Amino acid sequence: MRKTVLAKEFADTLIARAEQLDDACVALWGTMTVTEMLHHCNVTNQQVLSWEGTVRPATLWQRIVKWFNLYLMPRFPKNVKGPKRYDMKGKVDQARFAEERNQYIAYLRKFPHLRKPMYSPHPFFGPLSTKEWGMVIYKHLDHHLRQFGV
Repeated sequence: MRKTVLAKEFADTLIARAEQLDDACVALWGTMTVTEMLHHCNVTNQQVLSWEGTVRPATLWQRIVKWFNLYLMPRFPKNVKGPKRYDMKGKVDQARFAEERNQYIAYLRKFPHLRKPMYSPHPFFGPLSTKEWGMVIYKHLDHHLRQFGV
């Protein structure tokens, strides 16, 4: 079984790792603080869960990139830049660490119990099914937890 936030066992492992974070954690790569990283993940998770826009079909390039990242790569590589709108550098007060970590964990607790499909476009992969979103979100959150050594 592929790791996905839609399976409680995998969501629980991410929660346990997130609980190891504290506001003094320093990134092993990248420039975000731990609070900025948590906020970044919260913003992306919130968008996926509340998407109501239209979705265009995937281009051939998006299908290839999605297949490669979901099915061939075991994890997302270090230092990959995402869209500017998700760049939280300098936009989050470090004093919000506990609030951001609690929200991060709350989202992880929601995913295994979702009853409606997740249907929103990914900035690089195009539209994803709920199953694919579960895998992408797992890889994204795992990537950032590894970034902070947990």
